[in-house]
Amino acid sequence: MEQLKLAELLTFTGRSVVLMPSDASARQCREHIAQLRGSHDQAFIETITVMPLDQWFAELWDASFPAKQVLRPIQLLALARDIIESSSYFPENCLNSMAIARQFVDAFQLHAQYRLSSDREYYLFSQEYQAFHQWQQALQEKLDEQQALSAQQLPAALLPMLAEGSLELPDQLILSTELSLSPAPRHFIEQCAQVLAIKQLTIEGFNGTPHFQSAAQLTQECEALTAWLGDYLSAEGEHANKLLAVLVPDMNQYQAVLQAVLQRQLYPSGLFPTADTQPREPWLFDGSETLLSYPLIKSAWDLISLAAKAMPLEQFSRVLRSRFVRGWPEARSVRARLDLRWRDRLGPEATLKSALALAKKMEEEEPAVSDFLHDLASMLKTMPGAQLPSEWVRFFDQLLLSAGWPNADDNDPVVEQCRRGFSQAMDVFRALDRQLGPVSHDSALSWLQHILSTKRFSVSRDWACPVRIMQYDDALGLRFDAAWIMGLDDGALPRRVEPSPFLPLELQQQAGLEGSDPGLCLQRDRMLLSSLLASAPEVHISHCRESEVGSPQGPCSLLPRWQDDEQRDIGNRYQTSGQVTTPTSDEVRAVDSAQRDSIRGGTGLFKEYASSPFFAFLKYRLNLREFPQPAEGLDHRIQGILVHDTMQHVWERLKNKAALDALNNVQLEAAVRSCCEQALQGPEFSVARFGESLLNIEKERVIRLVCSWLEEKEKQRLQDFEVIAVEQLIETKLAGIPLRLRMDRIDNVGGKHLVIDYKTGSINGRSLNVDSLTEPQLPIYALVQSGDEVKDSLHIDGVMLAQLKSPEDLAIHMRSNWANSVIAKRPDKDNDVDSPDKWQAELDAWSTALQGMAEGILAGNIHHDYSQNYGRSFSQFLLPLLRDTVEQEDAE
Repeated sequence: MEQLKLAELLTFTGRSVVLMPSDASARQCREHIAQLRGSHDQAFIETITVMPLDQWFAELWDASFPAKQVLRPIQLLALARDIIESSSYFPENCLNSMAIARQFVDAFQLHAQYRLSSDREYYLFSQEYQAFHQWQQALQEKLDEQQALSAQQLPAALLPMLAEGSLELPDQLILSTELSLSPAPRHFIEQCAQVLAIKQLTIEGFNGTPHFQSAAQLTQECEALTAWLGDYLSAEGEHANKLLAVLVPDMNQYQAVLQAVLQRQLYPSGLFPTADTQPREPWLFDGSETLLSYPLIKSAWDLISLAAKAMPLEQFSRVLRSRFVRGWPEARSVRARLDLRWRDRLGPEATLKSALALAKKMEEEEPAVSDFLHDLASMLKTMPGAQLPSEWVRFFDQLLLSAGWPNADDNDPVVEQCRRGFSQAMDVFRALDRQLGPVSHDSALSWLQHILSTKRFSVSRDWACPVRIMQYDDALGLRFDAAWIMGLDDGALPRRVEPSPFLPLELQQQAGLEGSDPGLCLQRDRMLLSSLLASAPEVHISHCRESEVGSPQGPCSLLPRWQDDEQRDIGNRYQTSGQVTTPTSDEVRAVDSAQRDSIRGGTGLFKEYASSPFFAFLKYRLNLREFPQPAEGLDHRIQGILVHDTMQHVWERLKNKAALDALNNVQLEAAVRSCCEQALQGPEFSVARFGESLLNIEKERVIRLVCSWLEEKEKQRLQDFEVIAVEQLIETKLAGIPLRLRMDRIDNVGGKHLVIDYKTGSINGRSLNVDSLTEPQLPIYALVQSGDEVKDSLHIDGVMLAQLKSPEDLAIHMRSNWANSVIAKRPDKDNDVDSPDKWQAELDAWSTALQGMAEGILAGNIHHDYSQNYGRSFSQFLLPLLRDTVEQEDAE
């Protein structure tokens, strides 16, 4: 076969087709031809087409107006999977039929590509061979039925057309010397030699001696490479417009470490981007990214994979806080607080319904916190059980539109390219209508995930990237100005033999299938290494002396020669410095008047201040929170919520004492059980989080507790009463500090209004005393209701703490303007607050105490009494130091 050099292509007349081993090598060849054409004032470039071999076969087929359609690999996979799962050879205990289908489709393609025999005698010696023989015949029948064929069957299908002379062939066919032909393409090209001229293109390589060095481990190897790149790129005038290659054996192994070292040492400004400048790294990882690796596409995947069933809480969090849905960035802060609420109260898995139920309180103030989720929930209710892939694509489009995806400027080139790539992936999925038929949502997601995770995709850059990082095989046929081959140890090359498990080994070796024989593998890897070493005039080689698991490694045994390279120490290439100034005064500043409306904490702020002003400062001005305390089973907060919710449902039903007295013990227990079961439907009580058994135990405990309270305390009350409000929420201010108060219950007792607060722990009457006011919620509520700040406020005549700790530990503490208790109690004339005068004096004392607390809070008082044993560590407040959002505390 006649050998040509690249410049000789310009001397040909007529149309020429140049076949290269890959898209990248074809693109580089076209660039070289364009440069050569610049020195020749000729227009021959239009008559020269450079492309990979597979693309040429596809164009020949499409130009012949064929009756058969060439199926994509995923379409073959869909047909093959259905055949395999319905076959008697498919094992009943198989967990993943897709893996078997992939290997079978690969074998089916190899069978056509290497023109292997279909004689049944070859396929009788193992169950895998017999299965392949049966599945191959079934798949071929399916292809014939659908008037289709695979890409590897094209050379054989083109031969009759070649004989008829109906193919549009070029005048010259030029084959790159780097191009490796399997039997089917080779046979077709040999037949083409009878009607057109076939020549071989030799792209000159380099014959220098590589520079070799070893590193202790992977990080040190990457640092040595980065030191070389830094020195090379720093000489901009000498090495301007140079193309540098970094070749690795396995991108999955090298990319993360290499990316980290390059960012830290070669381009640290990429770690600290500013609003005015975008990172412009001088390197590019070729062929390492897929569509699903881009955040914009991941966000779309999270949205379309939502369903009404229980799903990982992490997915709901990603959807809620995504920047690619409507409402971002305006609702970013409040959505972060809702996410914290979800993580605190939901289990590892949850339903969208339960997640939205937990958002109701926040939606009252911020409707935008989850408005798009409600739209998605409405659409999910209409989701069909099964439909065609094209119909699923339309449904997914509606979901994305409803969520406002991608919520970005369409003129953004990254957004535009990602949307185009996502649309192309959807087109591939849409084309599976005939192969898949109607499929369920889970099945549709499975196929779409396969498409998104296997489709190679990269965003084009509008700046120069002189450093190209790629795997060994992808660099075949390319030329660079300098190259560094990493990981060239005795485990990288030669590679192990991996024959197809479905094809007879004898046939594979006879056909020269490279992965079937050690000798063929060795020959292939020798040619690969030779091509890599000749790809640049300056080649550096490195390897690690120790693997990731600590095994010793030596240099590649296929290396013919090398010279020792200089040992490069990256050192600290970039340093920074700063000056720390200390303020002259370390006093806590007072709360600015403009910031008072943003103070959060409610009555919890006053309660914490009463305990320790310093604790209040840590929690509500530095926004620190305590470490969660581990608990066996349900923690105290969850137990308290269940008791409060059960009591709320009980009094929403009963309304008054007369209705309670009318129930006997059996009826009362049935009513309480029904109310407790209703409370357990709340989103806080996830079966997935706590387990059904634990919740059942807690339900029985709460039923017994509430029944005991109603029998021993409520039925024994001396006066009839009517419950006029439960879980009443009001918003007000105290001394300029905004408050949100939620009272458990308000009774009307003979025209008197009594506020009741349930406590599932121990109560102490002294907690309402002015000198030790640690339960300020009831005093605050009584004071603000007596003022003019609250619209339609009730005149409060008394407050009561109700202790529901256990059936054996029930208690009441009451202060009012008419009685010392609601049940019979021995009077204590000195201490009881049970008259109008004493009640008014109590209100005045509370007002003075709370006013003093408010002034201390606003003034920045951080006093702490170290003589008291608080039973809490200051380190408990360090948990969310890195958080920049403040969770709105629930009003007690």
